[in-house]
Amino acid sequence: MSEERDYLPDEPQSDDEDVPFKLPKSDDYAADDDETDDIWSVADSQDAHNMPTMPVASGAEGEETAPRRAPEHTLPGSGGLDPNPDFFTPGATIRHQPVVVDERTLPHAAPVPEQATVEHERYRRPQPAYGQETIPAPPVTTAPPQKLPQRQAQPKRAASSGCAPGCLWIIVGFLAIFCGGSTLLAAGLGVWGINRVEQLANERLEAVETYQNFQSTFFYDREGRLLYEVFNEGRRTNLDFSAFPKSLIDATIAIEDDNFWTNPGIDPLATLRAFAQYVGIGGQSTGGSTITQQLVRNVLFDFAYRAERSPQRKIEEILLALVLTQRKGKEEILEMYLNEIYYGNLAYGAEAAAQTFFGKSARDLTLGEAAMLAGLPQAPADLDPLNPDPTVQDAVYARWRLVLDRMEKQGFITDAERNEALRLGLNFVSPAVSLKAPHFTVYAQSELTALMTDLGFSPEQIAKGGLRVYTTLDLELNDSAQRIARDQIAKLAANNVGNAAVVVLKPITGEILSMVGSVDYNNDAIDGRVNVATAPRQPGSTMKPFTYSAAMEAGMTPGDVIWDTPTRIGIAGQPMYEPVNYDRAFHGPMTMRTALANSYNVPAVQTLRRVGVDSLLSLMKRFGVESLGDDAGQYGLSLTLGGGEITLLELTTGYSVFANEGLLVPPTAILCIVDSDDNILYRFENQCPRGSATPETINQSAYGKPVLDPRVAFIISDILGDNAARSAAMGSSSPLNTGSLATSVKTGTTNDVKDNWTVGYTRNVAVGVWVGNSRGEAMVNTSGLTGAAPIWNAVITGIYANQGFLADFAVDGRFFADKQAAPSGISLREICDVRNLRDPATDCPRLNEWFLDSPAAIPDAEGSLYYPPAQPAQPPPADPNQPALQEVSPGVFRVLAFRLNPGIAGLIQFQTPAGQTPPPTPIYCQVPASLDGVARSQGAQDQLFIVPPPIPEDAAAAEQYARDKGLAFLPTVACSPELLQGGGENYGPAVTTAIITAPAPGQTLRDETAIIGTVQFPNDGRHFYKVEIIGGAFANWTTIGSTHTESVVNGPLENLYVPALAPGDYRMRLVIVQGADFLQAPYEVPFRVER
Repeated sequence: MSEERDYLPDEPQSDDEDVPFKLPKSDDYAADDDETDDIWSVADSQDAHNMPTMPVASGAEGEETAPRRAPEHTLPGSGGLDPNPDFFTPGATIRHQPVVVDERTLPHAAPVPEQATVEHERYRRPQPAYGQETIPAPPVTTAPPQKLPQRQAQPKRAASSGCAPGCLWIIVGFLAIFCGGSTLLAAGLGVWGINRVEQLANERLEAVETYQNFQSTFFYDREGRLLYEVFNEGRRTNLDFSAFPKSLIDATIAIEDDNFWTNPGIDPLATLRAFAQYVGIGGQSTGGSTITQQLVRNVLFDFAYRAERSPQRKIEEILLALVLTQRKGKEEILEMYLNEIYYGNLAYGAEAAAQTFFGKSARDLTLGEAAMLAGLPQAPADLDPLNPDPTVQDAVYARWRLVLDRMEKQGFITDAERNEALRLGLNFVSPAVSLKAPHFTVYAQSELTALMTDLGFSPEQIAKGGLRVYTTLDLELNDSAQRIARDQIAKLAANNVGNAAVVVLKPITGEILSMVGSVDYNNDAIDGRVNVATAPRQPGSTMKPFTYSAAMEAGMTPGDVIWDTPTRIGIAGQPMYEPVNYDRAFHGPMTMRTALANSYNVPAVQTLRRVGVDSLLSLMKRFGVESLGDDAGQYGLSLTLGGGEITLLELTTGYSVFANEGLLVPPTAILCIVDSDDNILYRFENQCPRGSATPETINQSAYGKPVLDPRVAFIISDILGDNAARSAAMGSSSPLNTGSLATSVKTGTTNDVKDNWTVGYTRNVAVGVWVGNSRGEAMVNTSGLTGAAPIWNAVITGIYANQGFLADFAVDGRFFADKQAAPSGISLREICDVRNLRDPATDCPRLNEWFLDSPAAIPDAEGSLYYPPAQPAQPPPADPNQPALQEVSPGVFRVLAFRLNPGIAGLIQFQTPAGQTPPPTPIYCQVPASLDGVARSQGAQDQLFIVPPPIPEDAAAAEQYARDKGLAFLPTVACSPELLQGGGENYGPAVTTAIITAPAPGQTLRDETAIIGTVQFPNDGRHFYKVEIIGGAFANWTTIGSTHTESVVNGPLENLYVPALAPGDYRMRLVIVQGADFLQAPYEVPFRVER
C-alpha cells in the first residue's frame, strides 16, 4: 500500500476552519496530526505529490464574505450544509498549473470498464423490492431511528477524545476561563454560560424538532412513471438512516469526524486549541468542527448569523452541539447531516448526490462511489466530478484517494478493499438533466405553482418542495405521438417542413393526455425547446367552425344560401379586399354544410361580414381562447381565415366544446398532489395512483360551463364528420377519413403556408396537430391535409387501436358513443340543393339538413346561455305593385317570372357607380301581383330561383356566375306593362336597389351610429331616398336627418344619434321615393337601444 505521506505535505498551511477570531500566526508552527495534514501547500505547488484540494490563500484583513461552500460560490441554490463557514479565501482557486500524480497510486481517469457504464438505461432508478409499491416515489423520512449497527473490531482506528455527558459544564468553564483570564470573570461567564445553554436549548433546539429542509418535487405521469425532478434551491430527497449504506457512513465519519460515535458533539481538544490560539498562548489552529456542529450551524442559524465571525456565534454553536448530542441519538444526527450536506451541482443530501453523479440511489453506492461523495462537501465548488478541467479532476481524484486512505487507516476497510476500489475507478453520469415529455412537464410545473397558490399554499411552502405530482399525461401515448410526428416531419423534409406539435385532450374532463411541443426538444436548429403547443400561431381555416357557430347564434341556419363568387370588400385606407379560395376557384351558391366541410374561404368571409368580428371574438373568449383578446378593431374579416394568433392548446380546447355538446372544460395537467408524508393534498376527479386521503384533501371535479347551444355544437360536429360533404375539396379517401371511427375534423393552412393544422375529435378524444417551422419559414406544397392530417389520423386511430391508451379516456370505466346523438329541439328537413338548381326550375333536387326548432341560445350579460323565445314570422302585407315571392327553401323563392325578349332585355339600362361591374343582361323579370293575369297570358310561369347576395356588387358577380353555370338566379328586374307588351325601342327601365348593411338586424346600439348601405335610383331629380325610424317615442315612421337625391354604394346613408333615444326596440327603414310613392318596398332593420 502506498502511504499517505507519499503525496501529502509534511508542513501544511492552516485552514483556521472554525476559529471566528484571527490573530497573527508564526510561520514555523507545526500542526498536530489532523485533517489539515491533507491541505495543499503553496510552497510546494510544483511537488507532484502535493495535490490541491481546497483554496488556501488568506482573505483580505477584516473582509467578511460568504462561505466558500455557500451556493453562490458553486451553482444557483441554497440550503446546503456548510462544513467550514469560517474558512474562505476569495482570491484562491484550484486553477493552478496541472499537477502530475503518481500513476502507480492514483489514476487520473477511470479505467475503461468491461461494459459501457454511462448508458442512460443503466442509471434508471432501481425497481422496488418485492412487496413494495410499484409506483416510484422518493422515500420519506417517517421511519424511527434504527439501532446503531454493530461494527467489526477496528484495531487501526485512531483514538477518540470522548467526553461523558457531565463534561458539558466543564467545557463551559474552560471556555469562560480561556476567554477572560480571571477567576471573577470566569465565574460570571460560567453562570452566563449555564443560563445561556438552558435558554438556547429551549429556544433554538425547538427548531430541530420542527425542522423541515427543502426537498425535490417529483413529477410523474398518470401511471406513476417519473418525468422530472424539480429542484428550486437544489435537488434533495431525504432518506432514513437505515437506507444509507455502511460504506457512505464510514467514509463520512472517516473524513469529517473520526470520533463522531463517541464525542459529546464537539472535539474538546480541538476546541481548546482554538481558544488558546485566540488568547495568544497557542500556535496555529487545526480546526475542530464536528458533524454535530456543522448540523447546528446550518439548521439552527440563518445564513447571516452562520457567516458571522464572532465569539458569541461560536460559543452558541459549541454549546448547542453539546446539548443536541444529549437530546438526539447519533443516528438521528447523522441522518440529518447526510440529508443536509451540500455536495455540489445543486445536489443536497447524499441521495440527490448519488443520483446526480452516479445515476443511482445512495442505497446502491459502491465503496469507491461512497468515498467520492464523502469527500466532496469539503469544497463542492472546487471538487466537481463533472467538471472536465484536468486540474479539477486531479483534485477530485486526490480527495477521493484521501478518503479511502482514511477509511483504511481508521479500520473501516482493509488494504485490499481500498486497492480494489481504486482499481475499479469511477464512472460519472452525464450532467444533462433527465426530463421526459419536457414541454408538458414544464407546462405542468407552471400549472402546479398556480394551483398550489389557489389552494392557499404560500410561495415558501411551494418552494420547500417534497411533493409528488401525478400528472394527466400518459407517457407512452406521448412518446407514441412524438414518434408519429417525427416520422411525418422526416417525410416532409424536402418540402422545407421542420417541426410539429401535438395535443391530446380528454374532452369531458379537460385532462391533457399528450403535449408534444416539438419533434425534438434538444434540437436547437428547429428551436426545439420552444413549446409550439402553447405558442400563438395563425390558425388558418380551423377558425371557420367558430364563425359558423356565431352565425347560427345570430339567426343563420345550416340551409342558408351563401355565395362563393368573386367578392370585393372596401376597407377605409386599404386596398380592396378580395378573398380567394385555396384552390383559386369559385364554387357558386351553397349551404353552410358545403361551405364548412370543404373549407371554402369566400363563404366564410361573407358569413363573418354578416355576423361581425366582435361576435366572433366574443364566442372565442367563451370557448377559452384568450390569445385573440376582444378588440375587434385589431382584426378584419380575414380573422375567419386565421388572421389572428392562438395556441394549439387553445384551439384543441375550443374544438372540445363541440365534442362536449357545448360545454367548456378547461384543460388541466395535474391529476393529484401528494406530500412527503404520503398525504393527498389535491385530487382531480378522484384519481390518484398513490397516497392517502385526509379530511384536508381537496377533491376537484371537472366542471363544464355551457358556452354554446348543444344543438349548434351537434350541427357543427355533424358537418365536420360528413366525409361525403367534404369530398369535393378533400377527396373521399383523405387522412380525414377514419373509416368506421366516427370523427369530426377540420384542417387549416395559412395563406403564406407557414402554418398548417388539423384538429378533430370524438366524444371521448380530441387531438390537435400543428405542422410548420418554429421560426416561420414558409413550407413548400404542404397543406393541413398533407402536412398535419396524417399525424392527426395516426394519433387518433392509434389511440383507439391500443386498449391501454383508450382506457385513459374512460369516465368511471365507461365511454361515450363516439358519434353524437341529435339533441332535442332539432329537426331534419328537406331543402333544395342550390348547387344543382338549373334554369328553368319548377322543382329542385332535394337534400336533408338539420334545423333548430327555435332560436339558438345566446350569452346574456353574465355569460350564461339564454334561450330567446321563438318569434312567429309575420308575412309582409300584400302589395299589388310588388311580385309575390314565396320561400320554398332557405334562399330559394318561387315567383311568377316572365322571360324577356333578348332584344328588349338588351335595352334595359343599369345605373351603377363608377368602377362597379353592372349585372348581366336580364333573362327574366318578376311579375307584380297586379300584372299576374296579363303576364300569364303572355307565357309567364311560376319558377324557382336562388336569392342573390345582399350587396349589389356581390349580386352582380353572383348573377354572372349563375348565368355561366346555367343556375336559376332570382331576377332583379320588375316587369312593367311595356315589357310585357314588347315595349318600345328606346325603353329602358332603371334598376333600383335599397339595402342597409349596418347596423345588422337585431343589433344593440348604445352610441352614435353610422347607417351604412347601398341605395341606387335614377339621378334625375325626381327621385330621392330617406331613412326613417319607428318605436319608442315615435309612434309613426319619422325621417332621420334629411332626404337625399344622390345614390350611395356601400357607404354612409345617414347618421343616427342613439343617445337621444329611450331604451327599447326600434325599426329603421330605407325608402326610395318618386313623387308621393315609394319606388319599391322599403328595406327594414330591427334594432335595440340600451344604455
